[in-house]
Amino acid sequence: MSTKPNVGLVGVGHLGRIHLQKLQQIETCNFVGFYDIDGEKSEKIAEESGAYSAESLADIIEKSDIISVVVPTHDHHKVGLEVLESGKHIFMEKPLTETAEQAEELVEMATQKGLKFGVGHIERFNPAVQAMVGKIGKPMFIEAHRLNPFNPRGLDVAVISELMIHDIDLCLYFTQSEIADIQASAVQVLSDKMDIANARLTFESGCVANLTASRISPSGMRKIRLFQRDNYLSFDLKEKKVDSYSLVDNSFDDKALTGFSTSFQYWETGKKIVFHQPKCSEYDMIEEELRRFIDAVASDKTPPVTGQEGLSALKVALEIEGKAQESLKKINSSL
Repeated sequence: MSTKPNVGLVGVGHLGRIHLQKLQQIETCNFVGFYDIDGEKSEKIAEESGAYSAESLADIIEKSDIISVVVPTHDHHKVGLEVLESGKHIFMEKPLTETAEQAEELVEMATQKGLKFGVGHIERFNPAVQAMVGKIGKPMFIEAHRLNPFNPRGLDVAVISELMIHDIDLCLYFTQSEIADIQASAVQVLSDKMDIANARLTFESGCVANLTASRISPSGMRKIRLFQRDNYLSFDLKEKKVDSYSLVDNSFDDKALTGFSTSFQYWETGKKIVFHQPKCSEYDMIEEELRRFIDAVASDKTPPVTGQEGLSALKVALEIEGKAQESLKKINSSL
């Protein structure tokens, strides 16, 4: 694409408004405006932001090369079909759709039409994760905790498809392996839905991942720990930092590493353990993911998170949810 792509937005709820603000700031695209089904809200946001408010979905699609879809998940399939049928590139927030079949249809259509399909798995763009790109080899064990404080207004949000799916995607990204087995359980504590869930994923590579997601914790936590041969990584995704512990030869110059590092001898082995806190870049994660998708369209590159990757994470999340529901039924029947 020789000129800046025109980008439109569908949906200006809480997250959609953030997308609007970021798209107005990105100089590598022309933000043409937005569409939302709520006319009264659209009028107010247009007045506040100065952005064009389209009269219909067809209107904003016609004006755009790329559409960012930030509507409720139950509308993803319907909106996605209209965008792709119109021959426009699409960026869609996760989870892709309510069912795997719906997501498969969207991904297949994008492929057939040669359109770019990006997915908003925001943690891929976390500075801590980006600092370790290319430095993860073959993970053997992964442990993740994603804990949110209780919010009565969020009871319609599925703890697995909304929270755990972030760590599912990271595990698939880190291991680059198919999953051989899934075990899962969940319990109801403060609501009539799953409030906390745990999943154990066994990958064909041999790696095992233990994931916990909760919406009833007293304080928030987003941590993931990864163990591989001669290396342990601890990601604090909330604080956007990572600690690395590596077993290396004594000849290794840890002072050449960027960020903070120190080392100590590992007994009489001729090796040492290096503790390293790499310098993590500072940037807005949502703006970064949008910039990189726009760049992928403009330069005809593969999006950093593809529709197929979003589909893979969704399939795993749905299987976990199914097994967790089975576990929940057993627990409830014994009460």
